Formats: sequence, C-alpha cells, structure tokens
Amino acid sequence: MMPRSEVAVATRNPKTLYLVMEVLKGLELDFVVCEPGGVECQIAKVIITTSDEARGLDPERVVIIDDELNEDSMVIALMLHLLDIRKPTNIVVGVDPGMRFGLALVIDGNVIRTRISSSPAKAARFTLRWLAAVNEIFSQEPVIRVGTGSSMFAAFFLREITPHVDNTSLELVNEENTTKVSESDMSSAILIAMRQGQSLKESDDIFEIRESHVQSLKHLVLDITNGTKRISTADAQAVLLGDKSYEWLLDTTG
Repeated sequence: MMPRSEVAVATRNPKTLYLVMEVLKGLELDFVVCEPGGVECQIAKVIITTSDEARGLDPERVVIIDDELNEDSMVIALMLHLLDIRKPTNIVVGVDPGMRFGLALVIDGNVIRTRISSSPAKAARFTLRWLAAVNEIFSQEPVIRVGTGSSMFAAFFLREITPHVDNTSLELVNEENTTKVSESDMSSAILIAMRQGQSLKESDDIFEIRESHVQSLKHLVLDITNGTKRISTADAQAVLLGDKSYEWLLDTTG
C-alpha cells in the first residue's frame, strides 16, 4: 500500500507549482507532486491545487490557490487543514514590538504563522493580511495582542493598526517573562499571543513623551547608520508625537 502523504501539490501550471514548492520547502513540510487525478492526490491529507484543477477532488481536503499566489492565505488554510481546526474558539495575533517586530498567528493554541518585520507599518500590513485570510474562512473576530515591553514601539504599531481594526479587538499584554536570553522575537510574539491582555483604551497609543524616548530614537539612528547620521530633538519629538512616521525616520537613515 502506498504511504499517505500529508500534503500533495496538484497543478500542471509550472509557475504556480514552483511557487508552492518554494513555500512548502520554507515551511520544511514534506510533500508530493502529483497529477490532479493521481493516486497520491486521492490519499493525501491536504491537496493544494487551482480552482480549474480541483474538479473531482474532495473539497474537504483541498486548498485552492490562484496564479498570483497569496502565500499567507495558502499557508494559513494549509495549516488549518493539517491541524484539523474547523471551528476554532480562539484566534490571536501576538505582536512583540521593538526594533524588530515579532508576529505570531495562534489559533486554539496552535502556531499557524510567524513573521519578523523591520517596521511598525510593515508589521501592521502583515497583521492585516493574516486577518483577511482568517476572515475568508471563519466569521469569528480575531484578537490582536500587543506587548508593552517598549511603550514607544508599541505606540508606533498601534498608530498603524488602529485605523483598520475595531479597538475591541486590541489588547495590551505585559511582556514580563515573555523574552528570555537567546529567545527570538517570534517566540516572544507566541508567548504574548497566549497571554491574556487588557483592553485598549483611547489614550494607549499616545504615550507621554519623555526625554528617554527622545534619546532612544537618537541612539537608534546612530546604531542603524553606524554613527554616520544623527537626528535633531525636534525631529525625534515629531516622530514620537506622530507628526512624522517611524517609516520617515528609517527613510532618512537609508
């Protein structure tokens, strides 16, 4: 008897096949490539294929992709199939703010997707992509839990995400004991996702500007540019107030 594969890729489109294979390799998942009607497809737990090639396949086991592969949507749908998650009770995105933003999508205690982002705006975009992918599958509203280890970077993220989500879906999480030596930003994001947070208040994304925040931004610019560039106190205050974005700060140091 042929051993059952967890994942089968069934498409005759060479570009789509290549893109899917690269994603699966990055996830370190074993998979087989087969014809849409092949034996491997019939016995695989999950079949990744296009809408045109899905005819005759068990819809309960199929992940549909299109020519312009949406990696996040595919991976989230795939992991939900592999983990047999059909009616989740808890959908959370954990965010670990800092010079690098760790992100983790956790559903019913299972880590579905992780990312590292270099800026609050990019972190917010990744978060919104995950929410869109989840909303295509489930009607349940996900929760976004943001660590408060750095009030400055947490505020930068909240300024980016709050125009796009309901405040009731946002929680702030005390980061104490979520970051340990040698632990990654993604690991901290997973721990943040699994820890109960406090509901966001209107003032939580506007922190009181302290001299330490101004100095932190100035030191950050020096670190990023290896000491070749500096920013003024006025520019640092403008970023902290939200008059200029953190992205603007990164652009000036590029």
